[in-house]
Amino acid sequence: MSRRKKSSNRSKIVIIVFFAILLIFSATLISSRNKLVDINSKDVDYIEIISNKTNNMKNIKDKKDVEKIVKRLNKLRGKQANKDTSGEIISYINVYFVSGNKISFVKTGLTLRVNDIYYNLSGGNSKTFDNIVEEFTK
Repeated sequence: MSRRKKSSNRSKIVIIVFFAILLIFSATLISSRNKLVDINSKDVDYIEIISNKTNNMKNIKDKKDVEKIVKRLNKLRGKQANKDTSGEIISYINVYFVSGNKISFVKTGLTLRVNDIYYNLSGGNSKTFDNIVEEFTK
């Protein structure tokens, strides 16, 4: 009787582990969907932030600040959208790489243009972008 109990306990554990692995895999798959960019902070030379609200421009070269900004930009999610010309441009974030390339983020209302591809942002993602601009243009 104890052998049956041990084997049933093992099978329960195996099933639980299987579903846990399946849950982790599906969560990573879903979280990578609708991701706007994937930037490695080690490849970034500097970041330029321009705010049209306050007419401020700031270049950020400090590695800790660059890592913070890149981490937040990598978390942005949105759905691809049609070109939006209805609003005025609020702010820019330009990420310059060591290789000489650049990624431009241009925000207009709830629409974000990333290198000529337009995305609709949710309220939370829009606020995240605005917080980056406000925090680093002071």
